[in-house]
Amino acid sequence: MNNEDPFATQRDVSGAVTAELAAAGFEDAVEIGRGGFGIVYRCTQASLERSVAVKVLTADLDEENRERFMREQRAAGRLTGHPNIVNILHADVTDNGRPFIVMPYCARGSVDARIRRHGPLPLADVLRLGVKMAGALDAAHKVGILHRDIKPANILLTDYGEPALTDFGIAHITGGFETTTGVVTGSPAFIAPEVVAGRPPST
Repeated sequence: MNNEDPFATQRDVSGAVTAELAAAGFEDAVEIGRGGFGIVYRCTQASLERSVAVKVLTADLDEENRERFMREQRAAGRLTGHPNIVNILHADVTDNGRPFIVMPYCARGSVDARIRRHGPLPLADVLRLGVKMAGALDAAHKVGILHRDIKPANILLTDYGEPALTDFGIAHITGGFETTTGVVTGSPAFIAPEVVAGRPPST
């Protein structure tokens, strides 16, 4: 009989992360989401006694890419206040060098989760969502920021039911996947056609 626990390493890593977040002032971490680039925790920000979402990047970044990550998040912070872009409240690295982003906690989850629970969105909701995301991207492009990974999982629903785009620039930092034209960043099912073809992303 094999007595090894196949999930032990995952729990050990998660435990280490929650301890690091607590040391950074984000307590009671509970995992609420997991993707290709990181794990999202709901935490209590002790200094302000409020619930926040903290995304910890799981990609193994070198010093250059950690610095690039911080630059990308500072740039994304310039979009604070747009009604359809998730605000970056804080960006930093833990004592062990794990980059993390602090955002408002959106209890309603993502559009992807909404579709999985209730099925396809009605056409009217799709059109409304498209218009609002176009506005968010236009605002980002005007200050020279590309998202690079637009998909339902990266569109959160605020407490008021408004869609808000998150994860600006993370795909660019954490690598990509191989195509016949080389390595491109983003999620394969949602990548822009020109990027798959090896050309720069368009705005």
